[in-house]
Amino acid sequence: MSPVQTSSSSSSATSSSKTNTFTPDDEPAVYKYDLEVIQERDIASPIHPIIAARRSTRAMIGGDIDDAVLRSIFEASRWCPSYFNSQPWRFVYSKRGDAHWAAYVDAMNEKNRAWGQDAAVLVVALSKRTVVKPSPVGEITSPMHSFDAGAAWMAMALEATARGLVVHALYGIDFEKTAAAIGLADGREDARYKIECMIVIGHRGVRADGRPEPCTPRHPVEHFVSAGRFDPK
Repeated sequence: MSPVQTSSSSSSATSSSKTNTFTPDDEPAVYKYDLEVIQERDIASPIHPIIAARRSTRAMIGGDIDDAVLRSIFEASRWCPSYFNSQPWRFVYSKRGDAHWAAYVDAMNEKNRAWGQDAAVLVVALSKRTVVKPSPVGEITSPMHSFDAGAAWMAMALEATARGLVVHALYGIDFEKTAAAIGLADGREDARYKIECMIVIGHRGVRADGRPEPCTPRHPVEHFVSAGRFDPK
């Protein structure tokens, strides 16, 4: 990998009554962009390099991820937009070798388990199905809980990518085993929480055949964007 290190700004944050003291100078030195991936892709219009660098690779080498790094990945999800600011995303995780690891690994289907077991962290992503709206409405079913959880997942993916980690969401899991692994009593039919997927996070490795993992192609913008009226394609 040929990382492009980010540069720090010399500006400082204005004073605030909040306890947060983050300034642009605090940007972690570990942030990097995978230039080889960016150059391989056909980027049709200028975008931020971390978006171009994100991809769902599989080859990992096991190992551990520091708790502080893992917390930063989850912190990224805090700042996502959501319906009525309900923040419906929930994450339950197991670190490699802990008491829950075997159950998480067993919840993946056979194909995903073959490579997913080499992760450092396995995360189950859920969304809360309801939202509390101002009186007199009260608690109702949220029409956007899964959509909002997807936004949170993408923020996590970008943060992990910026730290040079593999991050890959997968739907190929046994949902009842997943529910049992995290202690969700009513399983997939739980009335309050929906299991969305499992997220695999780990240190980048090399495929067994030694070949680089290919970048997947993308539709052109014109395939999914229409002006004025919807154009099914």
